[in-house]
Amino acid sequence: MEQKLLFILSKGMEKAGLATRAFYFAMLSAEQGNRVEIALIEDGVYWAQLGMAEGVYAPTGEKMKDIIDKIVEYGCPIYLCKACADKRLIGPEDIIKGSEIAGGGVIVGKMADPSYKVFIF
Repeated sequence: MEQKLLFILSKGMEKAGLATRAFYFAMLSAEQGNRVEIALIEDGVYWAQLGMAEGVYAPTGEKMKDIIDKIVEYGCPIYLCKACADKRLIGPEDIIKGSEIAGGGVIVGKMADPSYKVFIF
C-alpha cells in the first residue's frame, strides 16, 4: 500500500552525512512505491541550490548528487521554505529542477495532514 511520506530536513553542509542519509531514505521510500515529498528548512535549503550537492558523499560512499537526481527522476517534489530561502538569498533561478520555493503554510499543511507520515532530520 502506497504511503504518503514527508521528509523534513534542516541540516546543511555542517551535517552533510546526516543530510545525505535523509535523502537516501527518501529515495529508498520512493523506490518502494511510496509518495515521497521533501521539505527543506533552515540550512537544508542549500541542498536544492544548483551545484551544492556536487562532491558530497555519505560516509558509506553514496553521492548526494546521485541521490537527489534519483529523487527528482522519481517525481518527488522538493519544497524550500520561502523564509529560509529568502534569508539565504536563494531564489527560483538558483534551485534545481523538481524543487520549488513554498510558503510555510504549504509545509505545515502537509505536516498536519493525518494521511502523511512525517520524518524530521
